[in-house]
Amino acid sequence: MNKKFIGVVFIASVLVGCSIGWLAYYQKDVASQQVVFSFFNKEPNPKTPKPSNDNWLDNVKNFNKSYLYPAREFDVFIDFVDPDIKTIPQKLFIGSVDNYLFYCLNELFKARDIDFAYSKNSNSIDLIVYLPKEYAKAQGLIKELKYYEIPYVFQ
Repeated sequence: MNKKFIGVVFIASVLVGCSIGWLAYYQKDVASQQVVFSFFNKEPNPKTPKPSNDNWLDNVKNFNKSYLYPAREFDVFIDFVDPDIKTIPQKLFIGSVDNYLFYCLNELFKARDIDFAYSKNSNSIDLIVYLPKEYAKAQGLIKELKYYEIPYVFQ
């Protein structure tokens, strides 16, 4: 036990001595190199304008050109709608749908590539159908809903 203690103390003293020697050498090496910081980002001092005795009103008296007042500009967008194209609402609401009818409508909307959203209640499902922008495609969907006697409301 005594030999182990002496060995540990010897190793610890060697490590401490080497560390102190290395720090002394490192300090001497760093002290020999001088680090100089210089900043080259010097901004010139702004010059103050010289006071003038001229008044701008004196220059207006000698101004012989015609003067135009500034005008405000604005854009006007006019949408010329073709009267032959009929407009339809953008959404349909179909309420109180059972599971079988929901499955059938889901397949119909997939086949026609029509977006819809649904919310499921305890015993029924409510649908919001986003109608396509093409008039013929939307009218075809509405005719098919009427054919199957599915009640809907425009939103």
